[in-house]
Amino acid sequence: MRSPCLAFLLLLPALSEGWGGGLASQEPLTFQCHLISTFFNHSWVQSLGSGWLGDLETHRWDPQTETIRFLRPWAKGHFDAERWEWLRRIIEVFLISVPRDVQDFVKLFRQGYPFVIQLRASCFQKSPVGFFQVAFQGKDLMSFQGDSWKSAPGAESVSQNISSILNQDQGTRVMLQNLLNHTLPQFVGDLLDTGRRDIERQVKPEVWLSSSSTPVPGQLKLLCHVSGFYPKSVRVTWIKSGQEQSGTQTGDLLPNSDGTWYLQVILKVKAGKTAGLACRVEHSSLGGQDLIKYWDRSSTWPLMLGISVVVIILLVFGALWWKNQRRSYEDIL
Repeated sequence: MRSPCLAFLLLLPALSEGWGGGLASQEPLTFQCHLISTFFNHSWVQSLGSGWLGDLETHRWDPQTETIRFLRPWAKGHFDAERWEWLRRIIEVFLISVPRDVQDFVKLFRQGYPFVIQLRASCFQKSPVGFFQVAFQGKDLMSFQGDSWKSAPGAESVSQNISSILNQDQGTRVMLQNLLNHTLPQFVGDLLDTGRRDIERQVKPEVWLSSSSTPVPGQLKLLCHVSGFYPKSVRVTWIKSGQEQSGTQTGDLLPNSDGTWYLQVILKVKAGKTAGLACRVEHSSLGGQDLIKYWDRSSTWPLMLGISVVVIILLVFGALWWKNQRRSYEDIL
């Protein structure tokens, strides 16, 4: 049986020297390369590959054209076309090798289908050490630490057996260690150099409120919508008299097409208990000044706007009517 180390080795140069992403809202900045492979059966495997710097995706593998897609203008870094073509070929070979290596382990340990394998190579900003992790069905399986493979805490004996097999390949372990401790950290610095303006940007959020009924009689669902902010880290709460309200429901952070983010937070209250409620947004772009949107003010302005529109329409029609009546009177005279 061929060692899966070969496939892992082929992946890491491409990950550490060819894929990048965007600045995370959290510190320290983390560069990660992901591969998610779904094994439906022994002959059908679907893989998705991407590279991220923090929460900003800048590279993606296109399986249709077998090319690397550059999602940001600066994503090529300082690499020339020749080197990127070399990386493309490395990734292509890797995507063929890994499924075959995994299938070997499937036969050896009698694993059933379907299942999902997740690979992640990562490096922290200004850190001289990179990490490589493997997950099975969303749970940590093993990782490469220092100079050897180690079973993840709580993993089953299968993980220990696989780690033991991988550790027998000393040459691959040495090369893998070099890639994680030298190539990957260098590439993080390269992406920061070419994309600093983009990854360090600050975009203020927009906030609006809405409501809807619930199946519970007399209950109202208040929604606070926060959109267009960057970086990703944000804190949104419903408050009353400065006190955070319990029982809120926070939705998933969703990406907008321009690279900013959207979040929705819900609070269910009695229909007559909305006075004084407000949505508070805390974000780095606000310079320490929280953005607060009051429900009472938000819910009354559409009514006031509607009344104003009606008044204007009445005045216009009144003026036209008076003008027509005056003309008719003048004609009679």
